[in-house]
Order: sequence, then C-alpha cells, then structure tokens
Amino acid sequence: MENYPELEIKTLHKPPHWSKALGVGIVVMGLAIGTGELILWPHLTTKYGPQLLWAALMGITFQYFINQEVARHAIATGESFFTSSSRVFKWFAPFWLLSAILLYIWPGWASATGTILQELFGFGNYLIWAVASLLLVLIFTFSGRIAYNLLEKSLKITVPIFCTLLLINSFLTLSLSNIKDALKGMFNFGYLPEGIDVPVLIGAIVFAGAGGLLNLCISLWYRDKQAGMGKYVGRIINPITGKIESVSFKGYVFHPNKENMVHWKEWMKFIRLDQGIIFWLLGLITLVLLSLNAYAVLTPRGILPEGLSVAVVQAHIFGEHWGRFGFNSFLIMSFLMLFSVMWTIIDAFSRIVSDILYVNSHTGPFKKYLANLENIPISRLYYALVVIIILTSSLLLPLQQPLTLLTISAVLGGLVMAVYTPVLIYLNNFRLPKPLRPNIITNFMMCMASLFYFFASIVIINHYIF
Repeated sequence: MENYPELEIKTLHKPPHWSKALGVGIVVMGLAIGTGELILWPHLTTKYGPQLLWAALMGITFQYFINQEVARHAIATGESFFTSSSRVFKWFAPFWLLSAILLYIWPGWASATGTILQELFGFGNYLIWAVASLLLVLIFTFSGRIAYNLLEKSLKITVPIFCTLLLINSFLTLSLSNIKDALKGMFNFGYLPEGIDVPVLIGAIVFAGAGGLLNLCISLWYRDKQAGMGKYVGRIINPITGKIESVSFKGYVFHPNKENMVHWKEWMKFIRLDQGIIFWLLGLITLVLLSLNAYAVLTPRGILPEGLSVAVVQAHIFGEHWGRFGFNSFLIMSFLMLFSVMWTIIDAFSRIVSDILYVNSHTGPFKKYLANLENIPISRLYYALVVIIILTSSLLLPLQQPLTLLTISAVLGGLVMAVYTPVLIYLNNFRLPKPLRPNIITNFMMCMASLFYFFASIVIINHYIF
C-alpha cells in the first residue's frame, strides 16, 4: 500500500544544450575533493604509499554508479530519493531525517577551514576564522535568488582555480616515477598494508566521492536544476531576493513513447557526461595528484602528519622550496575546497531536511505529526535551516577535533550507504518502466557496491561495539 499520492503523468521535455546541463557533477566533485581527497587520502598515501590507491579508485567508481542511479530516478520521477524510498517503507522518512542530523550537524569542515585561514594569515584563533567562514556562507546563501544556482556558479569558479593551483604544485613536485607508482597502485587490487586502521580506510573509501547522504542529495540538486521531470516540481527561491515558487510535494512520470524516449536517452547522456567526466574522471585525477603531492613531499622526510596537518605541513615544505608563493598557493587551494565543501554540506543538509519535512507535512503517514509545518513554503524551511545549522555549528566548534569528526562522519556515512544502495537498486529495477531501467553492467556494479558497504558496515560495527 502506497503511503504517498500517485505520480502525475506529464511530458518529458528536451534537455538544454550540454553546457547548461552540466553542473551537479562539479558540485559533487567539489565535495569529494574537500572531504577525502584533501585530508584522508593524502594521509593514507603518505603513511602506506600509493600502492593503496586501488581502494580510492574502487570508492569513486562505486559512487559514480550510485550518482548515476540517483539521477536516473530523479529525472524519471521528479521525486527526491527520500520520498521515493519512503513509498517502499514509511519509516525511511524519519530514518533519513535522523541520519542527516547525525552526519552533518558537526562543524568539522568549519574547524578545518578556520585552521587553514589561521595558518594562511598568521594571526587570530582558528575558532574566530571558522565562525567568520560560517558567516560568509550565510551571506552568500542569502545573496542569491535561487539557492542551487548560486552554489553551482560559485563552484564553477572555485573548482577550476583549485585545479590550476593543484597542477602548478604537481608540476613543481612530482616526477615521472611518482606517476608510475600511482598507476600501479590504482590496479593493485586487494593490497592491504600490515597494521592499517581498517575503519579509517573504509572512511576514506566512502569519502573518495561525496559519501553518505550527499550522494542522495543529487536528486534534489538535479530537481532544482529542473532536469527531467524535475521541471514540474518547482525550485527553492530566496524569500528575500526573489518571488517564491510553488513547489509540488508529489512526483511526475512520463509515458515511454517514442518522443519521450528520445529525450530520455539525451538526458541520460548528460548525466553520464556530468557524473562520468566531471565527477569520476576529474575527481580521480585530483585525488591521485593530491595524494602523490603529499607522498612525494612528506615521505622522504619521514613526516607522517595527522588530519589537517597533512595540508599545513605540505604548505610549509612548498614554502621552503618555492617561497611565499608555494606556501600561499597550497593553503589557498586548501581553503577554496574546504570552504566550498562546508557551504555545499550546509546546503545539502538544509535541502534534505526541508524536503523530508515539506513532503511529509502535506502527505504520507507522518502528516498528522507535522501538521504545523503544512503552510510553510519549502523555501522558508530551507533558509531557516541554513541559519539554524550555521548557529549550531558555531556553538559546537569548541567541542570537537576536525579529523575525529570527519572520520566519524565518514564511518556513519558508510553505514547509511549500506542501507540506501540496495533500496536504490530496487527502486530503479522494479518501480521504473522497463525502458528506463539500468542495464546489466550498472546493476552488477551497484550490487558490488551494495555488498562492499554491507561488509564494511559489519567490520565497523565489530570494531566499535565488539
């Protein structure tokens, strides 16, 4: 028995030019760089060598297929994964809500950004810089008319700047031998060095992409981009600078006729380009280069820094070789991505929670518990949540350590992925019309990902509980 209303039938519109369709891949790539690629993978590679990069390749490849399948369902239905999965099992709605709070309420990235800025400017306390960074996110968020558009445009500027600085640093640092070692390590499947902390490795594999619920937020980002059936749902508009759009709490489907299927195939090409070229390929290249930079600079000196020290120590060593330019360029590169990640996670958290509350206040089994929210537009919910999470993060800043919370977040993210990956497989193979379903290769990779996250969860639970 369905807990939510039937999907309304509409026509699937033709995709825009590819240059306008691209964007979500850049957002997810920015998340990947600023989480696992800037901190966790350089730490692991410095400690155990590039022979471990096969695990990074596996992690980011799994997430490419997950991202593609989340996007497939969003384009086909206009619904978020959080609503579609709740059609299958009603208790998923509160489960995703609680998971979002446990995963993203912690200010690990704010603290990390504050630490980088303190090092860059050479004065002040990291807590003050962290609060200033959070306030900057607040200002940026309220300065745009459409929440998603401003985020995407900002990342289209910061990601290329980051990549340019990374290429310059790599050219100054890496040798052909380093590149060969990395290529060998990427295909050294199954290698595990003695004494490696398995939960940290699992966390790094989870963060080789976006990780956790951030992959599922892709359905909301594509919807606000009006991709596929998301065109009929409506967007989150700033209530201060723009006129709020009416946002539907139900999804939409199309008949798989000849015209619609032509458009569908074009949309799927855009998804594969956006997630395959931007997220997977460029994300993998940046992950490898960041890890190799740390390995080439730190290992010869016998330095094995923890957490953010990986970036800070590298910056000082670059400064020794290339002067103030080397020092500043590395720290600026680190700040750009950490700040972008912090902003994107705040956006994702607010977007996920507001979507769950908005939909379930209008329909479904939890409507009676959320009746007080029914008349509040989703745009107001979203912007209110942005304020709440920034204030909460500011208050929690003195209570945490960046690496500890990033690791905890990654581990919890892996547990959540073990739950939603099989649900996604079910939705796309049994709830979509046959012509829209994934092929055998995609299903195989999704099953492999599901098995990995399941066994990884068992390892994590055994490590922390037993």
